[in-house]
Amino acid sequence: MRPLLVLFKVYFFTSLLMISLTVSAQRNNAEAEAVLDKVYTAMSGYEQITLNFDYTLSNKEAQISQNTPGKVYIQEPNYRLELFESVQLFDGVNSYSIIPENLEVVISTPNSSRESGEINPSELFSFYKEGYRIDKGVQISENVIEILLFPIDSTAEIEKVLVRIDTKSNRLVSLTQVGFNRTETTIRVTEYDTDTSIDKKLFMFDRKAYESSGYYIID
Repeated sequence: MRPLLVLFKVYFFTSLLMISLTVSAQRNNAEAEAVLDKVYTAMSGYEQITLNFDYTLSNKEAQISQNTPGKVYIQEPNYRLELFESVQLFDGVNSYSIIPENLEVVISTPNSSRESGEINPSELFSFYKEGYRIDKGVQISENVIEILLFPIDSTAEIEKVLVRIDTKSNRLVSLTQVGFNRTETTIRVTEYDTDTSIDKKLFMFDRKAYESSGYYIID
């Protein structure tokens, strides 16, 4: 069976590409960028963040619709993503994709996002800083604004990214990637926890324990 956690990474976090490091000739909308900056500043002020979210993948033309809850623990640069009954964690050096269904663990040493073009969960609030043109926001409700981001690279598979922000709390409400193939992937945050301490063991990988449990380790 396909490792669904890896598919999630492909469809959402890592598919939110830092497309180009070239400075765009097009200017960002200053007001919209300021809103995103406030969220980044607010989130950077916390030692740890735990998010509960709903993940949705849909394509009406292909009649695809998938919705599942997930959870991510962030203590920069470390993170632990729990989705599709699988786990992906980063301990500051290596990334571990743990797939119980297949009794498999894939270990890799990721490049920085600037080099690899990948977005990991710890960069959820900062990915907009490179590779995108920020358009002006649209007021959705009294406190929620939707900001459009467009990849700088004209060959990108992503048409746009829609980011909804609560301007009262300076928090991310949802983030939707729209592909040119009409596939939409959305993360909608359902709960923030910035007070509860995160056990550092959540970011640690015990190789011997997994091997003794019959897991196949790929590194």
